[in-house]
Amino acid sequence: MATRPAPGFLRFTQESWQELRKVTWPSRETVIRLTVIVLIISAIVAAYILLFDNVFHLLVDRWVLNTPETTPAPLPVQQ
Repeated sequence: MATRPAPGFLRFTQESWQELRKVTWPSRETVIRLTVIVLIISAIVAAYILLFDNVFHLLVDRWVLNTPETTPAPLPVQQ
């Protein structure tokens, strides 16, 4: 026995489809251009956060925690 969708759901679907037909969709070129802009701005924000995170880390390590600058591990002595 197949069930019919409720009249409210059917009406909602029809009205949603009508509204979607009224939308002015952007062109392919606009979508590509805006996507590139978002990627560039995201990269700039990521670089900004990375820079200030490293500066903050350096300041906390050197002046707050008084940890010395890390030195490389000594090479093993070869006999």
